[in-house]
Amino acid sequence: MYKDVSKFQLVLYFLMIFVGFSQAFNNWGEKRALSLFFLTSSILALILAIIALIVYRNRQITKD
Repeated sequence: MYKDVSKFQLVLYFLMIFVGFSQAFNNWGEKRALSLFFLTSSILALILAIIALIVYRNRQITKD
């Protein structure tokens, strides 16, 4: 799954996560269920992005 992760994709992952956390923060007052959805999906995406970052770094270290 993470064999061909590029640096550009990692940047997009973290930008997407930032937008998700921003949406969770902006909707917290009036739309609680939508906010919880954005919060949980952003946390899940953050975990997956961190795993992708670790795989990318290990691939770069073994490449050198």
